[in-house]
Amino acid sequence: MNEILRKLLRLKTSVKVGVTAGVIVLIAVVYYMLFYMDLQDQIKAGEVQQRNLVAEKETYEKRKKEYLVYRNELTQLQQEQRDLLKALPKRAEIPTFLSSIQEQAELAGLEVLNLSIESESPAELYVRIPVRIEIRGSYHTITKFFKNVADLPRIVNVENLALSMEKSGDESGSPRLHARFYAVTFRYNDQGQTGGGT
Repeated sequence: MNEILRKLLRLKTSVKVGVTAGVIVLIAVVYYMLFYMDLQDQIKAGEVQQRNLVAEKETYEKRKKEYLVYRNELTQLQQEQRDLLKALPKRAEIPTFLSSIQEQAELAGLEVLNLSIESESPAELYVRIPVRIEIRGSYHTITKFFKNVADLPRIVNVENLALSMEKSGDESGSPRLHARFYAVTFRYNDQGQTGGGT
């Protein structure tokens, strides 16, 4: 090794520069071949992986948005179904219905003379449940009662209303009315159900 160095030192300056440049080029080529190309391949693989991960993230974000939209739609549909079941329940729930009617009559200040359930009559999608009602009170209390019944969440139709004036008025001097009518409610007609469904 010392002998090689002695020979190099005896060479002319231009040759020394050439040998030094050749050694530098050789080191650069070896560095490029061993390190830089490997790093470049790793960088390219990392860029490809990054693009794949970004695309995957975008796909997940899109799916998340779709999921949230579907979940909101499902929640809204479930709420609509609950509201519909209040308006048209699957079971007759007559005791609850009669209690609601009685409560609305008391709130309006009416005297309930009769509440009687008539027989159900099925239709294609629903079963009709008529309740015959007789009440007594002033015109204003009767109209208040009908308004309160109309505000119930359950579907209620008032049919065959007959009003008659009673001979004696109440303490305020206003005439008292006697009203007879049917409060008809409905339940969903489940094809598998038969009977009253109370």
